[in-house]
Amino acid sequence: MVPEIQTAQDIWPELASIVFVPRTETDYRRLSTLRDELKTLIGESENHPLVSLMEVVGALIEKYESEQETEERETWYSFSMQMLARAYDEDEPEYTTDMLKWVNPDYEEER
Repeated sequence: MVPEIQTAQDIWPELASIVFVPRTETDYRRLSTLRDELKTLIGESENHPLVSLMEVVGALIEKYESEQETEERETWYSFSMQMLARAYDEDEPEYTTDMLKWVNPDYEEER
């Protein structure tokens, strides 16, 4: 076994409760608190031994936030499509510009 992997295997049980992939809001808050504490501890020091840990925790947090944004966007899209479907009946006629009472002068019709 590669020595680095052996070292990781030896210390991982102690680190697994600190560094993990967040799957819930509680996990996310725990990692956010850890990141904030690391920022306070590290300060402006670029050579602090925990800078890399802070970067890894930050990457895990960003991944979770990105996944949540994607999920939220998909939920809103689905909701919007449901409301749009409710707004128009299947027998809804096609509306043409000549049916309008007035025409928006800024509108350019696609041809």
